[in-house]
Amino acid sequence: MKPFAFLTAAYTALLPISHAATFEVAGNQFHLDGQAFQIRAGEMHYPRIPRAEWANRVKMAKAMGLNTVSLYLFWNLHEERPGQFDFEGQKDFVAFIRECGSQGMKVIVRPGPYVCAEWELGGIPAWVMAEPGVKLRSTDRRYLEPAKAWMRNVAGMLEPLSVAKDGPVLMLQLENEFGSFASDPEYLRELEAALRGGGYTGLLFAGDGPGEETQRRGGLPGLLKAANFGKEAKPAFETLEKVQPGKPRFTAEFWIGWFDQWGRPHHRIDARQKSADLEWMMDEGVSFNLYMFHGGTTRGFWTGANWDGAYRPTTNSYDYSAPLDESGRPTPKYHIFREIISRRLGQETLPEVPALPSPGTIGPISLGEQLSFLKSLPAGETKEVPASMEQFGQGRGFVLYRAQIKGPVDAPLDLAQVQDRVIVLLDGKRIGLGGRSVGTTPVQITAGEGSHRLDLLVENMGRINFGPVMNSERKGLTGIVRLGDRELAAFEHISLPLDQPLAGDYEKAAGATEPGQLVLRRSKFKVATPQDTWLDLRGFGRGVVWLNGINLGRYWSIGPQQTIYVPSVWLRSGGEENELVVLELEKDDCPQEIPTLKEPVWSILPGK
Repeated sequence: MKPFAFLTAAYTALLPISHAATFEVAGNQFHLDGQAFQIRAGEMHYPRIPRAEWANRVKMAKAMGLNTVSLYLFWNLHEERPGQFDFEGQKDFVAFIRECGSQGMKVIVRPGPYVCAEWELGGIPAWVMAEPGVKLRSTDRRYLEPAKAWMRNVAGMLEPLSVAKDGPVLMLQLENEFGSFASDPEYLRELEAALRGGGYTGLLFAGDGPGEETQRRGGLPGLLKAANFGKEAKPAFETLEKVQPGKPRFTAEFWIGWFDQWGRPHHRIDARQKSADLEWMMDEGVSFNLYMFHGGTTRGFWTGANWDGAYRPTTNSYDYSAPLDESGRPTPKYHIFREIISRRLGQETLPEVPALPSPGTIGPISLGEQLSFLKSLPAGETKEVPASMEQFGQGRGFVLYRAQIKGPVDAPLDLAQVQDRVIVLLDGKRIGLGGRSVGTTPVQITAGEGSHRLDLLVENMGRINFGPVMNSERKGLTGIVRLGDRELAAFEHISLPLDQPLAGDYEKAAGATEPGQLVLRRSKFKVATPQDTWLDLRGFGRGVVWLNGINLGRYWSIGPQQTIYVPSVWLRSGGEENELVVLELEKDDCPQEIPTLKEPVWSILPGK
């Protein structure tokens, strides 16, 4: 039996039985069932939206005048360990696609294997990087074979959802913006063969940036091409016409907002900057995908990063200045775009915009209990030579490297080979920071006679998701560690993915913690009426928050994200307790309670 054949059969059985439809290229137009069809799509990502809210987000897209939902599939989300796939719960992209179809929406799927998307390593699993020298997005068999296996598996799951099988899926994208990365037709042909070998029979396309050379590098002869851009639609399509004359004009990504990075201002992209291009595309009848229609939130440690001469990690909020804000509510941009689209639809009447309850506050949350972080660690494994996170099978989170050093010592600890951020602790007390996120300045280690414990808590802040630098994105200790003129060895490696907080016996918090100590702070609280709300982390430094076992993501005082969105559907009610856990990593004098707000706060810490 082919991999996932049982899933394919199960999902096929759930689909309604009706006539087979057709979706094809007919000259310079798309045709659906023989009729000209303009794709009016909006991008949404199932893992960035609480599953209980999927249906509402699709309704909002339809009410704005869209007829299609576009989505990426995130390979590393589904195959966190080689050959072990997970498509359940929040990861059930088939259910998300079927929800779109049940509301009369068509779907475009972009299965990767690389997707960018400001997502960890652009969607490529970390375990692919375990061997030195692996070349991503290439014909290096160490990368290509697992990538092809992924494409074959999802092809088998997507074919029953295609329009040819009376499903909503119009077409699939092959790779993603490959022309901005390399020129390698053999690699693209291998991926195309994997999709076909997995059973997918429908239309394929390639999406690339607006430059002519980029367009030519990113596709294959005979493969439909789409242009991605953020402004000046007319010249972008004129370039596309040079590359593939007489074919449908389609943008797989019309960038109507932008993502945020820690330490940089929040992007606010006014609708007026994008309206003229949307009006032109509607008038010309070209097909488009609004990136993003709704960004949502990248939960846990799935955020990516960029490199522009310095390491730039992405915030957990993926608000994107989109028509729907992070909580799924319409912004002024939504209503402006809706009016532009509706005026050009002739007799077609748009559904009413669904009414949503207003967000609110659930009151302050008191952090009344605490747990020592270092005393709650799991067992580790000692290795003579420091190993990277990938080398011992971990993808995200933290690794604590522990060594014993002999005093007296007064010497610099060289942390140049740390990715991305390290907290240095001596005998259980935080004494400094290092790694590429703060520069490579050594941390001075000063200790008296005897044996001392040196702990290096290294955080993966997100692998870079764009460009050739991805090939060097290994995390943790990636080279020799020197203390003065001595090379440190025999580190105990303690794996800390921290998808959930460390377990242990919490004690009543006795006010401010001792300087330099790492503690988890916890609250047990009840909510009479759950509401969408935001945790106000101003006053805290840098750390991680969990709600009822769900990793809500990072916070960092440098901004621009100063709050964390909490969906009401993740709050327990009816007298049941909620659990909030905070791990503060870098600040000692944090508040004893967290306010909740009815709206997010965006600001940059002065001096950053």
